[in-house]
Amino acid sequence: MSNKIQKKKIAANYKVKEPINNFKLRVKIVQQRPLLADLLENEGDTRDSNFLEEEDRIFSWQEKVFSPFEATFYNDESNCLTEQQKIYYQQIKENDIQGSQLYTYTQHDSYYLENELLTKPYKTELSIRNQNALPALQNRKPFHERYNKIVVDDTPNETRIRTNHYLYMERTTMYVMVDLSQRDKTLTSSDEDMETVLCVIMYDGLHKILSVDPDFTNEYFYTITNSNGVKFNYWIEHASEKQSSLELQQQQNELRREIKNRLMHKEAEISHGIQLTSSNVHKFFIKLDIISAHNFFFNGLSVSYHINLPQYWSIDQKDKLFGRTQMCNLKNNSAYFSYATEMMLESQLTDIFETKDTVPCWPKLLLSVTSFDSWSRYRTEGYASLSLPVLPGLYEFNISTWRPTGSIINTLRRFFTGGTLKLEDITYCSIPQGHEGKMLNKSQLTVTPSGYIKLNMNIVHQASPTKDNDQLEYFQRLSTDKFMTNIESIFEQFKAAREHMLRIKNLNM
Repeated sequence: MSNKIQKKKIAANYKVKEPINNFKLRVKIVQQRPLLADLLENEGDTRDSNFLEEEDRIFSWQEKVFSPFEATFYNDESNCLTEQQKIYYQQIKENDIQGSQLYTYTQHDSYYLENELLTKPYKTELSIRNQNALPALQNRKPFHERYNKIVVDDTPNETRIRTNHYLYMERTTMYVMVDLSQRDKTLTSSDEDMETVLCVIMYDGLHKILSVDPDFTNEYFYTITNSNGVKFNYWIEHASEKQSSLELQQQQNELRREIKNRLMHKEAEISHGIQLTSSNVHKFFIKLDIISAHNFFFNGLSVSYHINLPQYWSIDQKDKLFGRTQMCNLKNNSAYFSYATEMMLESQLTDIFETKDTVPCWPKLLLSVTSFDSWSRYRTEGYASLSLPVLPGLYEFNISTWRPTGSIINTLRRFFTGGTLKLEDITYCSIPQGHEGKMLNKSQLTVTPSGYIKLNMNIVHQASPTKDNDQLEYFQRLSTDKFMTNIESIFEQFKAAREHMLRIKNLNM
């Protein structure tokens, strides 16, 4: 019964303990004999000689074996455009390669088993819902441009990355193919029988796992049929040679040296790519995590943030000063976002250090909470502002919010149809530009308290080593002087108002 039992095609995974370069695979394919072959005397005449009759070959790991079509195609230098194709052209010219019916595609070849992954756009259910969730705001980009995520990296057969809550896997792939086309037919790239997959081998170098699809046959065989109805049996066997302990030790030492050289090269690239800050620039790396919102009334909550930069401050070109979380419904009067973002701010310290007796304006985090329910009613739920911490470290905040209110008509409109009162300028929830150090009158603004926002903030400073101690000293003094300056400013304003009242009282007398 050996080699006469057909096996189902099921993949298998194997733990690899030796270097993957020692792996070898034997593939044998034989054309099936017709059912009436036993009645014929000459067995050799029972197979169709116009198709592949029998071939047996051993493949090493990532060994490139050319097909007859590839040998003809790469033999023409005008067809070779990429660097790898030019290498194939030199190999075929120097070794006079004619091609084999059993051939391979390695990680350097641009072959994909499923082209649908590259031709069809991939959209998650969350991205589709968020794209139509909130009404389009003026001067805002579409959702896919503001939150552009790479789903599949189109690097051929190398590292494929899925980001934004998708699978991440690093693997190397090798395909064992067979050419089942007619020998008297002119080969074209559109011939289906020219590229038939017999086996897919994937190696996960991180976990040392080798996947073989389909599995090794041993005493069984697999069956495949071409477009002309001709059937073939093929076998897949593990043909790796057993290495001695000395050879394995030498291979492991070479592998360690190769990994060490790669790490040293990568470290040199990273150190070369690090940009040192100039002596008059102080960088602030901010990691913002908007965790949740609590005690709001309506569903469909989202939180928008905006960084208000005063004079002498700037932001990196690739970062943005504003953003918005995803929508979230209330559960136990709480909405959980876990929205994380990061940005880098730069401060020009030349003018600041020249006038250390004054306290400069500090960046502020401005927040707004909105709701959008199933009836398409859009409401402003609250505003809040927070001065960014001066010193580096990890901070946790519970920020209370407020929202503007109007007459009873506005209250009814807010409940039934939405469209509530909102600020034309979000910086007005804090101190707008141009009003620093001046009396800002907000007495005509009627507000009511709303819920609160829970967020975490991690701040890292980067400065020039020469002035690092001076800057740290200055920021430590600034964190305490800022509070004292605010108190002194209040007392001065109270004193000026009291003197003004006394002058008016004396005039009336």
